Formats: sequence, C-alpha cells, structure tokens
Amino acid sequence: MARAKKKSARKATAKRASTKKTTASPAVEKAQEIVDKLSAESSSLANELDSARKAAAAEAKKAKKAGTKAAKRSADKAKKAVSKLSDKAKATREKLRSAKIKHAIASAEEAAKEVEEAAVEATKEYASQLASRAEEDLKKAIAAFESRWRKARAKADTKKVKKKAKTAEKKAKAAVKKAKSKIKSIEKKATSKPKRRKKKATKAKTKKATAKKSAAKKAPKKKAAKKKAASKKAATKKASSKKAATKKKAASKKKAASRGRPKKKSG
Repeated sequence: MARAKKKSARKATAKRASTKKTTASPAVEKAQEIVDKLSAESSSLANELDSARKAAAAEAKKAKKAGTKAAKRSADKAKKAVSKLSDKAKATREKLRSAKIKHAIASAEEAAKEVEEAAVEATKEYASQLASRAEEDLKKAIAAFESRWRKARAKADTKKVKKKAKTAEKKAKAAVKKAKSKIKSIEKKATSKPKRRKKKATKAKTKKATAKKSAAKKAPKKKAAKKKAASKKAATKKASSKKAATKKKAASKKKAASRGRPKKKSG
C-alpha cells in the first residue's frame, strides 16, 4: 500500500510539473516568430528561384534558336535574375539556420529552467512528504516506545508487588501468631479465676510475713547498734576518767618531789 501511495505521489508531481508550463517564454516565442518568418521567406524564394531557373532555361533555348543579340540579352538577364535570387535564397537559408539555432538554444534554456523549477517543486514536495512521513513515523516510534516502557514497568511493578506481598504475609502471620498466643493467655486466665484469688491472698500473707521478718531482723540490728553505741560511750568515759586520774597522780608526784628536795645554800 505504501509503494502504491509513493507511485501515485510521483505521478501527481510529474503531472503538476508538465501542466504547469502551458505557454512558452517570450524569448522562445520571439525566436519562433523569426524562424517562422524566415521559413516562409525561404520557401517563397525557393519557389521564385525555381520559376526563374525555368524562365532562364527557356530564354537560353530561345536565344540559341533565334541567334539574335536581343534574345541573347534576354537570356543573360534571366540568368542574372536566377543568380540574384539564388544568392538571396542562400542568405535567407543562412538566416533561417541561425534563427533555428537561436530558437533551439532558447528552447533548451527554457527547458532547463522548467526542469530546474520542476526540481525545486519536486524537492519541496519531497520535503513535505518527508515531514508528513516523519510525523507518522514519530507516532509509530512513540507507540512502540510506550509499549516497551509499559511492559518493562509492568514487569518491575509485578516484582515490587510480589516483594510487598511477601512482607505483608510475614507481618500478617506474625500478627496472627501473636493474636493466637494472646487468645490462649486470655482463655487460660479465664479458666483459672479462683486460683488467681488464692494467689492474691497468699501474696498478701507473704507480704505481711516478709514485713514481720524484716521488722524482726531490723530490731536486733537496732538493739545491737544501740548497745554498741552505749559501750563505745562508756569506753570513752572510762578513758577520759583514766586520763584524769593519771594527770592527778602525776601532779601529786611532782608536789612530793618538790617537798623532799633540800634547799640551796646562799653565797
């Protein structure tokens, strides 16, 4: 289908190029006019020359037959007319040949110009086609890229979802396990209500007994501390009294010593 479209596009471009120039350029038209004029003139001169040649041949025949000077002059005159017409026809033919060359050059230039213009037009047309095709190709490329991207993204998202599902499953299992354990604990407590009361009473008794024991332990400790403090105080008192006695004894000894010592002689 694409090839058929391309072919039709080329045909349309060729038709446009061919139908665009219906009239020739002024230079070509002018050259053509000169060619047509010289062609008509050359054709007319050719006819005249043919007639003149026939007339000259007839006059030459007459002069030969008559043998007179007048007939000879007529024959020479006819011959000269033929020569004159021949030169004129030759010059016209040369002009016609030159005009035809000029016309051919003008036509070639015009054709080249047409080809150039057609090439420019074809280039523009091709650029337009490429731009249109580029838009179509871009849409296709975007669609292909989107498809690839969506597939890759879906694959990556699937992996993420699986990972998330595993984590959620682990959490859910842990929560279920914890809930089951809690339910068992609650059920156990629900079935052992009387025992719980005894335990509470026992705990209260135990607390009281412990308090008593600690009080009993603390009493001897306090007594021992008090006893120790009293004995320490007594010892301190004894030591101070002993020290006082020692001082008293030392003072009495000193006094006695001073009494029994002989008096010093004077002079």
